Amino acid sequence: MKKFIPFILILITLNTVGQSVDTLKPQSVITDATVFFSGAQITRNAKIRLKPGKHLILIDKLPFEINQQSIQVSGIKESKILSVKHLTVIPSSTIKDKKEKDIEAGIKTIEDRIKNLKSKISVYDIEEKILLENSNLSSTETTKTVAEIRMAADFYRERFNEIRQDKLRLAVELENAGNTIKEQYIALNKIFAEKQRAYSQILVLAESEKEVGTEIVISYYIPSAGWEPFYDFRVDDVNKPLSIVYNANVYQSSGEDWKNVKIRLSTSNPSLSGEVPALDPWYLGRPQQMKKPNESGNMSGEIKGKVIDKDTKEPIPFVTVVAEINGKQAGGTTSDFDGNYTLKPLAAGYYNMKLSFVGYQPMLMSGVNIRPNQTTFHNFEMKSTMVDIEAIQITDYKVPLVDRERKSMGATFSVEDIATTVGGVSIPQKKRVITTDYISNTLRTEVANLEYVIEIPYSIPSDGQDYTLRIKESGVPAEYVHHAIPKLGNDVFLMAELTDWSSLNLLSGKSGIYYQGTYVGESYIDAEESSDTLRISLGRDKSVTISREGDKEKFDKKTFGNNIREVSGWKITVRNNKNSVVRLIVEDQYPVSERKSIQVEQLGAPDAKVESTTGRLTWKFELQPGEKKELNFSYSVKYPKYEHLMLD
Repeated sequence: MKKFIPFILILITLNTVGQSVDTLKPQSVITDATVFFSGAQITRNAKIRLKPGKHLILIDKLPFEINQQSIQVSGIKESKILSVKHLTVIPSSTIKDKKEKDIEAGIKTIEDRIKNLKSKISVYDIEEKILLENSNLSSTETTKTVAEIRMAADFYRERFNEIRQDKLRLAVELENAGNTIKEQYIALNKIFAEKQRAYSQILVLAESEKEVGTEIVISYYIPSAGWEPFYDFRVDDVNKPLSIVYNANVYQSSGEDWKNVKIRLSTSNPSLSGEVPALDPWYLGRPQQMKKPNESGNMSGEIKGKVIDKDTKEPIPFVTVVAEINGKQAGGTTSDFDGNYTLKPLAAGYYNMKLSFVGYQPMLMSGVNIRPNQTTFHNFEMKSTMVDIEAIQITDYKVPLVDRERKSMGATFSVEDIATTVGGVSIPQKKRVITTDYISNTLRTEVANLEYVIEIPYSIPSDGQDYTLRIKESGVPAEYVHHAIPKLGNDVFLMAELTDWSSLNLLSGKSGIYYQGTYVGESYIDAEESSDTLRISLGRDKSVTISREGDKEKFDKKTFGNNIREVSGWKITVRNNKNSVVRLIVEDQYPVSERKSIQVEQLGAPDAKVESTTGRLTWKFELQPGEKKELNFSYSVKYPKYEHLMLD
C-alpha cells in the first residue's frame, strides 16, 4: 500500500507543472454519527494548517467498509478542493516493530522458565519415587534397632515434606508463569490484530491561496452499525398514568470505537432510492416485468457466540473474528474478556468465519448461514500452540493448586425473534401526555423521517454489542380493564388500553411490560397497526377471581328417533377482592354448526352481547369492591345418534 501514495504524488506533481505538493496526515476524530436502522452516517473532523499552494491531505485508518459514493469533504476555509480519492488497504507486511519483538522476547524468556520449572518438578518426582521404593524398613534387615528405625522414619518424613513443599512452590511459580505468558500473548494479539486490520484511506487534494489554520470535515456512510427501538411499559397503580420509557439499542462494529460522539437516531433508510417509480407499457400476451421500489426493512442478520480453548474450555479474549463472503471481508470484531463475540449487521448469505490469535492455530469455518432478521449462534474451540503447562500435575493435595471455573460450550443453532403483535378496540377519547427527557434530546420530525438528536456525547465501542440509550419517558393516561376467558382458564388479566396512540410516535419494536415493579413479559409494538387503541397485557391479577362450572339444573339429554337433543348450561362466577372498582370483559362461546344435521339453539345469555356467526359471548360490566356477580348461558344441540360430540 505504501507504494500507492508516492505514485499518486508523482501524478499530482506532474499535473501541477512543477508546483510542490505538501502532504499532511492530520489526526481525525469522530464528532457526529447519524445512526439508521441499518447503517450510519459518520462525520469526523481534523485540524490542519495550510500554506499557499497545493496540499495532499491523508485521512488514515478509516473503517474498511466505507461506501465510496457517500464520501463528502467540506470545511476547508479559503481553499479549493480539487479531488477526493478513496483507497482500501489490506495489510500484508510481516515486519515486526520493537514492541512486538520485546513481547516475543519476554514470551521466550517465560517459556524457558516454564521448561526449567517443569524439569525441577520432574527431578523431585524421580527422587520421590526412589525414596518410596526404599522406604520399606522391614524388607531385608531384621537387626535394626528401634533408634535406627526412628532415625530412618524421621529422615523419610522430613525429606518427603521438603519434596512436597518444593513441588508445591514450583507448581505455584509454574501457574504464575502460565498466567503471565497468557497475558503476553493477549498483548501480542492486540498488536497483531491491529496490524492485520483492513482499513480505508481518504486522500484530499486541496489548494490554498494563503496560509490558513482551518478544519477539514469528512462524512461517509458505513453499513456496520444500527439501532433498534424498544420500550418499557410500566404501571405502578391503575389510578395512575401508564409510563412509557423510550429506549434505543445502538450497536456498531466498524473497527473503530466511537468516543464522546453526538448521536442522532434516524428512522430513514439511506439505501432507498429517492426516485419516483415509473410505469412501463403493459402489453397483453407478454410477461409483465414489474419494477418495485426497494422495500424498507432490515434483511440483515447477526452471528454471536463464544471462543474457548479446546483443551481447557476456558474463554479466549481478544480473538480476531472475521466474516467473509465471496472472498471479501464483510465484517470483523474481537472477542471480549469472557470470549464472547458479536458480528452484526451481516447481509443474509453463507459466510466463511476466520479466527486468529497469536499462540493458537488459525480456524476457518465455511458455510455459516446468516438468515435475515435472525441470530445465528456459533461457538468456536481453538487449539493452543503455547507451551503445555498442564502437562505437570501435582496430585494428592487436599487443596487444589489451580481452582479453575470450567465452562461448557453450547451447541450451534439458530433462533428466530418471536414476538406477538398487539391490537385492540376503539375508545374515542384524547388525553394529555406528560413527557420527561432522560437524555437531553431534540425530536425532529422531517418528511418521511423521525429523528432523535441526542445532545449529550455518547461512547459506543466497536464490538457489535447493544448499548442502551434511554431517550425519554412519557406519562400516558390509560384505561384499565380486566379480561377473562374462563373456558380457557381461571385467570383474570389486567389490560391497559391506550387511545390515539399514533400521537406517541412509537416505532415498531419490542416492549417490556412491568406491573407494580415486577417484570410481566415481553410484547411487540406494530407501528403499522390500524386500530386506534393499543392494548397491553399487564399479566394476571389474583385479586379478581373467576370460575366456570356446569349448571346441573339445566343439563338434559333426550333421544328422538335417530337424533339426540342435549341441553347444556354454564354458570360463571366473578368476584372483586380489590379495594377499588374494576371494569371487566368476560368472554365465552356458544357452539356453532356447519352442518344441517347438527342444529344449535341459543337458549339465553342474559346481559351478553352475542355474535351469532361466531358464537362469541361478551359481557362488559363493573364490580364494586367485594362484589360478586354470576353470569349464565345455555344452549341445546340436536345431532344424529352416530355423532359423538363434546359439548362442554
